[in-house]
Amino acid sequence: MALHFRRCLTDEDRAKYVLYFIRNRADFHSGCSLADALMHILHAIHDSHIIMIEDDCGGMAGWGHYRYITDNPETESKEKIAFVESVMLEKAYRSSRQFLIGFRFLINQIADESPDVDTFQFYAREDHAYLNRLYGKFAQVIGKREGYFGSETLFSAKFACLREYLNG
Repeated sequence: MALHFRRCLTDEDRAKYVLYFIRNRADFHSGCSLADALMHILHAIHDSHIIMIEDDCGGMAGWGHYRYITDNPETESKEKIAFVESVMLEKAYRSSRQFLIGFRFLINQIADESPDVDTFQFYAREDHAYLNRLYGKFAQVIGKREGYFGSETLFSAKFACLREYLNG
């Protein structure tokens, strides 16, 4: 079954995203309570761009959301940063191929809507060795923080280089 990626644009889309997130919050993090999920949604939905990941029947299979930062206190930078808040995909769809397809969609979406982005950044849980190794292939570690669900590593990559790497 193929996956389809599209921007969350309507109130109906946002409702679908919210319900999916609440129902699947344990896949986001095993310790994610209903209150945690609602706080994450409230933080994200206002100033973030949400990508809905759907199956062939239009059912939700995951999401990704990001926002733009022009003044980053973590790095004291003035460049425009595309910052990924979270991405989640149902376990049945997780594969290297789907990761690459989804990542390309995300990068190309950002490039289309905001061609002046300089940097791509995101956090990853420090205790997830596989993801940290994977992300280290295309991004550099530039910091760490104590996140809501534990220690997190801040990854960063030059946007143009990352786009070229993914679309190469």
